[in-house]
Amino acid sequence: MRMKMIVVFVDAENMSEVERLFEECDVPGYSEIPNVLGKGATGKKLGTRAFPGSSTLYLAVIDETCEQPLKERLRDLHDEEGPIEGIKVYSLNTEELI
Repeated sequence: MRMKMIVVFVDAENMSEVERLFEECDVPGYSEIPNVLGKGATGKKLGTRAFPGSSTLYLAVIDETCEQPLKERLRDLHDEEGPIEGIKVYSLNTEELI
């Protein structure tokens, strides 16, 4: 079965929305890395007064039955919140080695 790794960067304030979508799309599991600091298209997020905020990073391996519905839901979330909220989604081909 073809598997994909979905990588989601989202503003920490909207992390519950991503988790809700994972639940609705029956994502079997995911890893969450909170308080991700860095710089992107919407500017720096360093958790400081000068550059407030942080992102949350999600990694999920899904099969092809889950892929399209999840992509559509994540795209809808991006369109609702807009790019200023800092949601970026990437998809990688993957295979289980062990």
